[in-house]
Amino acid sequence: MDIKDNPETSVNEILADIEEEVYRNERMIKLSVALEYMIQLVEPKYKDVFIQAEKNARTIEDMNKILELAKKHIGQRTAISMLGI
Repeated sequence: MDIKDNPETSVNEILADIEEEVYRNERMIKLSVALEYMIQLVEPKYKDVFIQAEKNARTIEDMNKILELAKKHIGQRTAISMLGI
């Protein structure tokens, strides 16, 4: 957003927009790093699917959904291994 485009736009509004974008980017970066780590623990046959899903994710909600699924997958895989089933 450029203040020249709309002189009535206040500095606070512009700063709020920037702050929101910075927060969104920061959150996506953190989620991406966490997911990169989690993908290393995913069963090899699913790694490419998780990698592709991460590349296609566009929102924080998308990333959270993928991360939650990776956590569940790893947890189930661990439980199955421990229980011998």
